[in-house]
Amino acid sequence: MLETKPSARTQLAEFVVAIAIATVAGVAGYLLVDHLPFLLAAALVGGSAFGLTALVSAGISRKEARR
Repeated sequence: MLETKPSARTQLAEFVVAIAIATVAGVAGYLLVDHLPFLLAAALVGGSAFGLTALVSAGISRKEARR
């Protein structure tokens, strides 16, 4: 199968999404760690970061499949 090079627009979108995920995880971590037990806070932050990443990956995969 021929592999195509991702466009600059796609790379920029992926970079922006990665920054957004890191920001959400960081802010959630900052807000939750002081108020909740550590394991619960870690589970919530990790789960939200994983969920956002899975959602974005699914969207990118669908877009790539349409090509």
